[in-house]
Amino acid sequence: MRTAVVAFFVMASCSVFAQDRGQLWLGAGAKREVAKNVVASVGTNARWYNDGTLRTLYQEAAIKSEHLSWFRPSVEYRFVTSYDKTGAYSNAHRLNVNFDFRTKVSDFKIGTRFRYQGYLGGGSGSGSDLDPSYRIKPYLEWSNKTRFTPELSVEWFYDPIPSPVGNRFNRVRYGLTGNIDLPGPNDLGITYYYGRKINTGNPYNEHIISLEYSFDWKPGKK
Repeated sequence: MRTAVVAFFVMASCSVFAQDRGQLWLGAGAKREVAKNVVASVGTNARWYNDGTLRTLYQEAAIKSEHLSWFRPSVEYRFVTSYDKTGAYSNAHRLNVNFDFRTKVSDFKIGTRFRYQGYLGGGSGSGSDLDPSYRIKPYLEWSNKTRFTPELSVEWFYDPIPSPVGNRFNRVRYGLTGNIDLPGPNDLGITYYYGRKINTGNPYNEHIISLEYSFDWKPGKK
């Protein structure tokens, strides 16, 4: 697996400068409607450095309300394992509360997701985008009557932790996504992210390739 990850980055991120940082994200999950307009989901996600070492592994469970077409609130629990360059790791419990506002104009879906991201119990920051933060993510999706749906997004991260570099926006990330409706109850999302760590003593650029598979587990017919 490590050899495959390194080879992937050599091919897909050959334009990344040495001072920049690259990651590969792989995720898979399943979702199901557990009550009318209430969807539950579970998933797993692994994130690697561009040298092939594992950075983060987390398991997720979420619940989302789809009662309103213009407002989709959700809550997510994550059990996160973070690794350093030596392979040492630490665990943390995290909670996300999301408020997703959206509307449709012709073939375009326009929305903004507001997220509060915090710890459950104790925890310490790992320097990643999974640390406690407030996040604002406007996005634009084009439904073009095909199985391929492109999406553009930008996300700002605000650090609420009192510290010499806290209480400020410290990261911005741009995303270009291709959502593919595969045959059957299967979906695949392919995303390239370009980000910038800002307002810190160690600013850097980040280049991320994300592959995420989702299975829509529909109840059997009675």
